[in-house]
Amino acid sequence: MESRSDMIFLTYPTSALPPLSGYCVLTLDAPELSREDAPLGIFLIDGTWRYAEKMAKSLPPSAPFVCRSLPSYVKTAYPRRQLDCPNPERGLASVEALYLAYCILGRSTEGLLDHYHWKEQFKAKLDILLNDHVP
Repeated sequence: MESRSDMIFLTYPTSALPPLSGYCVLTLDAPELSREDAPLGIFLIDGTWRYAEKMAKSLPPSAPFVCRSLPSYVKTAYPRRQLDCPNPERGLASVEALYLAYCILGRSTEGLLDHYHWKEQFKAKLDILLNDHVP
């Protein structure tokens, strides 16, 4: 995905953060991401749970971003083995989170899961879960 022109990858802690105005940060405990958030960019923190928490704490408290979460009923297909994950099934792999966020925001998901080993399992879970939660 690093070759995609619609994404910017930053290295923690050496990369300077861009202005975060107009972005949402995906977190576990925030209002749920919705189609109304479509104008926002997505700022996705990628790392182990412990390291991601450290990276999130380094975001400037005055930065003008909003926090959003993904639906809690969507579970990962990634066979997680981390012991420090607060909710192993809810903790999506970063590529899963990005894919789901793009689905919610109505953006093209083309190519996002192309190199993800558990692509088919995740898409199958997602299809079943989303169909179960459609009002």
